[in-house]
Amino acid sequence: MLPIYHVELLPTDFALRLRPGFIASLLVLALLVLGKFMIRDWWGAVSLVFVILMGLFVISGQYRVNASSALFYCVMAVISGVFDVISCVLYFQHSKYKMFDHRASNLALLAQGVFLLSPAALFSSAMVSYAIFSDCRDHAQDLMPLRGAAAGVDYAAALGWEATAAPGNQAAPVQHQPMAP
Repeated sequence: MLPIYHVELLPTDFALRLRPGFIASLLVLALLVLGKFMIRDWWGAVSLVFVILMGLFVISGQYRVNASSALFYCVMAVISGVFDVISCVLYFQHSKYKMFDHRASNLALLAQGVFLLSPAALFSSAMVSYAIFSDCRDHAQDLMPLRGAAAGVDYAAALGWEATAAPGNQAAPVQHQPMAP
């Protein structure tokens, strides 16, 4: 087995400030699990339970926020959100009631609310977790030698492009004017 280079990303102050918001999003997802069980969407509820379990890894560990788990959670929440969008569209296509119709039963109204809120809650939770990960990644001191501009490696020159320094210490391609014959 090959050795894997893994650096634990230390949480930044911004990531720690996002922790309560992330916990709130996990609580909203837990309420949606209860709603999915009430409307008898068993597989949707079970998949959402696994998303919440992955979210618990984000807020546990040596530090109060685990940025590596935040990236995995983000991917899992986005994939689950895409499937929830599909199930929402299918539900409303096959429902005999329009959205929040006054003739619909309470269970049908609950189902409509759950199917509408679930993808929104998953995508917003994924955005918070990605914000945690990206902030920790951008402020990681151990990864600086692996970054192109910080290590002095000019990837643009390696590809045959000319580059100039752009704001933020990143290389921007230089646009050449065509030469007149």
